[in-house]
Formats: sequence, structure tokens, C-alpha cells
Amino acid sequence: MLGELGLENKRCIAFTGAGGKTTAVYTCVREMREEGLPAAAVTTTKMWKPQEGFLLWRDDLSTEEVKEWIRLHGMRPVTIGRELPDGKIGSIPLNALKTLVDQGVRLCVEADGAKGKWIKIPNDREPVVPDFSDAVIGILNQKALGKSFLEVAHRSEICAERLGKRPEDLVEMKDLCRLWLDKDGIFQNCRQIKRAVLSGVEPGMGEALFKEYREVFRWMRQQEMPVYIWERNDDRQRVFRTDQEPL
Repeated sequence: MLGELGLENKRCIAFTGAGGKTTAVYTCVREMREEGLPAAAVTTTKMWKPQEGFLLWRDDLSTEEVKEWIRLHGMRPVTIGRELPDGKIGSIPLNALKTLVDQGVRLCVEADGAKGKWIKIPNDREPVVPDFSDAVIGILNQKALGKSFLEVAHRSEICAERLGKRPEDLVEMKDLCRLWLDKDGIFQNCRQIKRAVLSGVEPGMGEALFKEYREVFRWMRQQEMPVYIWERNDDRQRVFRTDQEPL
């Protein structure tokens, strides 16, 4: 995934949007580990506590302890955070995250929340992207297409209104493009390198989506925001740019 997105050399990558952020975070951490790099998942908001590999943050936790925890877990992704009472974990101090990055730990940061929905509009405080991040991956899920904002959108009424629609209207691909492109969309206040990723695509479905929305994707490229289609299931995945013919 990182290679296809041109982000394989980035030290800190934040993930925003809805409908696949956590999966993308752990996918990228695994890829970094496969390259022999010390890497971990963290959040600046909240995320579900993983079943394994969780390292509870302490104020006196050293980078060497973090690297040793990562080494002991091999290719299994490690997550660092504060434990919360609802089965979730919270952020560690931003200055501590920066220290980890500066001392050689690659970080994948879940920087947004969507309550399990497939698309979203951020509030004034979102996303929470560290200013030392190198890149931001903005994810929206194609499963929202053809369904009402009420069904699939976090803050559905606000999301629909911002896009000039009603909550009962159906989501279209151009709505997802607006959420990637608009200044109050999922890249709100982000000055880093941006990658627009379309998730929720089963292997083999990407080419059909590419053909169906070819003109929309061409327009996105003209806006200097090419869309990357992320095909994935439990067995395999691939990512390709929609301004290039899929192989």
C-alpha cells in the first residue's frame, strides 16, 4: 500500500476520514515492519484497543523500551496508547509522539473518528493531525454509494447540508470527491502530502469502479487529487491510481 501511494519513506503518516482507517493503519504498520523498520500504531483521538500488541503509555516510557516491544512482536503490529474505560485507547502526548519519530520509530496515526460510518464531515476540531506528520491518507468507503446520508454518514444531517443535499438523498461519487477536495472536508487544515483513498472495494471490483467513474476520476486528477482505489479482503490487496489504467 505505501509503495503504491508513494509514501514508503515517510516517518509519520496520519489517517483521516471514515470506513477503513484502522485497517489501513495496521496494514501500513505491517508493511513498515516487513521492511525491518520499528513502527507502531497510535491515535490522536480514540480507537479500539487491539487484542494483542498493546503497549500502555507511561510518562517515563523510553524509546528504547518501545523499540524492544516492537522487536519482540516481530511482524505483528504494535499499538501505543492510554487505556480508556470503554474498550478504547486514547492519545499519548504529542510531544512524546514527536520524540518517538525523531528517535527512529515510524508512526501510523489514526487522527479521526467516524463512529463506524462509511463517510463523514469533520467538526471544527477534526482531524487531529500532528503538525510533524509527513503525509495524510484520507479514506472514504465506496459502500456509501447509492445509500442515504442517514444510513452511512457520520453527522449525516450536517454532512448532507454541507454538500447541498438532504439527509435522505443518496450518496454519489461526486459527494465523496467534495469530501476529499473541500476546505472543510476530511483534509481540513492539513498542509501535508495528501492521498485520497477509496476503500471497501473487493478484489476484482476496482476495474469496474474505474470504468464507471472514469470521468469523475479524471476530473479529480485535474484538481491534483488523484483517487487511489484500495482493493482488499482477508487474503490479498492492491492499490492503484485512477489516472492510470489498472493492470
